[in-house]
Amino acid sequence: MTVAAAADHCSKIVKLDVGGKIFKTSISTLTKHDSMLKTMFLTRIPVVKDEDGCVFIDRDSQHFRLILNFLRDGEMALPDSDREVKEVLAEAKFFLLDPLIELCEERLETSFSPYYRVVSTVLEARKYIFATDKPVVVLRLPAHIATNGSQCYYFSESKFRSFAEQHYKSVIFVLITEPEFHEDCSWTFFLKTKKLTARIKGPMDDNLLEDLFRELLVDVAGRKRTDSQQSE
Repeated sequence: MTVAAAADHCSKIVKLDVGGKIFKTSISTLTKHDSMLKTMFLTRIPVVKDEDGCVFIDRDSQHFRLILNFLRDGEMALPDSDREVKEVLAEAKFFLLDPLIELCEERLETSFSPYYRVVSTVLEARKYIFATDKPVVVLRLPAHIATNGSQCYYFSESKFRSFAEQHYKSVIFVLITEPEFHEDCSWTFFLKTKKLTARIKGPMDDNLLEDLFRELLVDVAGRKRTDSQQSE
């Protein structure tokens, strides 16, 4: 291929069918960085096309927009959620995009929240549950967002983070990201005289979660009154 022909090839617009969602970009964008996509479009390896002639890539389309943005700019703002960063990392590894892999891994290595503890097993969570006089809230997330869909995961994680930031001084918050857990988001509230549990599927369960939070705050207030009376 001559230089002129190569330049003409790279300027072409291409449509990609990623998991059923169509993306339009240029070959120059797809070949800007060393990756599987560059190999696909600058070599003669066969590509699969859908019925409309779009190049088909059998991946979840959720984070492909971020992949394209990174290819265009060489940088990108990663999502706030560690779980989303892990999902972007999985896509970066699939597309063999080393700079994005490094960016995600650096972010995960430095990720830390002063508001809650993160563990990978129920056994690890127990050391926080039984080693405190404070009420404890445990959120057990499914192993992968695809298990029960984004509503379950993002709703529960958002609620957990928000509540932890508000009440971390009086409540212990523990997030379990257990690889083998494949059910709905599981919440457990360890109060002074009882344990409350709930399976949360998404925003439709907001009232249930708010009721549990109210019981938690009643428990916190009761403990404060008891402590105050004992100190008099």
